[in-house]
Amino acid sequence: MADSGKKHVVRTDAIAGDIVHVYDGIEEADNQLPMWWLVLFFSAVVFAVAYWFTYHEYGLAPLPGEAYAVAKAAKLKEQEHQAAILARKADSGGLDSLAEDPALVAAGQGKFAGTCAPCHGANAEGNIGPNLTDDAWLHGGSAEDIQAVIRDGVAAKGMPAWGATLGPVAVQELTAYLLSIRGTNVPGKEPQGEPYGGGAQAAN
Repeated sequence: MADSGKKHVVRTDAIAGDIVHVYDGIEEADNQLPMWWLVLFFSAVVFAVAYWFTYHEYGLAPLPGEAYAVAKAAKLKEQEHQAAILARKADSGGLDSLAEDPALVAAGQGKFAGTCAPCHGANAEGNIGPNLTDDAWLHGGSAEDIQAVIRDGVAAKGMPAWGATLGPVAVQELTAYLLSIRGTNVPGKEPQGEPYGGGAQAAN
């Protein structure tokens, strides 16, 4: 810069603009920053200061991790509440009665499509896993057996334990769906296991 305070322009480049310093062949331009960049920069500074005081200095709002923990705890509590309701329903009318609830069956069908269909087929006709609609069952075809296999899995057969992953409500919903389709005999994989004759429908 010149002593007068005005910048000393070495030359003006068509692209870079005013060149004010040249050192070892490296040219330094001195141009006004774009307005959009300045607005973005100062907005980021204001946001950072506001964030610090809101979340760290005064605690006016929970941090993302804390908010997630609260939401997760609330969801778990709601799941436990729903599971208790379903358990009372099963105790009063028997576990088979879950298949009589259209809402539970529909929810279970949705869960089945997302978690079970890759192994058991889109219509439970069997794929890697067995057909879940015929009369033969590998680990028992009663409502209690079906629920236990969904919840606890069968490690030796590659069946995951869905209880810990999906929660008790989803296990009840899946149970309701499988109870609703057992004995429907959808064409697919050949029967595996022992026949189950514990109800009006032959269970799978």
